[in-house]
Amino acid sequence: MLTQPSSQLTSQLLSKKSIATLLSRWCCRTGWENHYRTHDLSIEFWATGLWIRQAGLVSYRDWANFIIYCTNMKAGERQVQQVSKTVYLVQGSQQPWYAVHRVHTDRPLRCECMLYRNRAKRLEKELPQLFDQLGRAFCHHTAAVECIRFV
Repeated sequence: MLTQPSSQLTSQLLSKKSIATLLSRWCCRTGWENHYRTHDLSIEFWATGLWIRQAGLVSYRDWANFIIYCTNMKAGERQVQQVSKTVYLVQGSQQPWYAVHRVHTDRPLRCECMLYRNRAKRLEKELPQLFDQLGRAFCHHTAAVECIRFV
């Protein structure tokens, strides 16, 4: 078992409801639902993935793909306005608009939202296996900008 990531990072990436969705819909593991409720799920961080006592191991790759999928689904619901060549405003839920910007052309987009800042600050240090699978820190606001740039 690895050291636990911070509660801030865990609350952003991992809820029992999202793990239940990951197990049932993404990994097609439904046997646990006959014996346990979502709130009964017990989760540990291992070197190879998430160990869920009631359903087994979920690899960091599967978890990363699920995060990417959910992020892209949420990004599709956002309105995006281009302010300049490197700055975009993306509709938010906690505040009306979030600024997404690119510092250099060869660097990934950055966002001012708490989700992005938390992932950028903590993900690589606290969950390096997941960060390797994701490739970079991102949020649904940066994903929304990436979607419109390639359409």
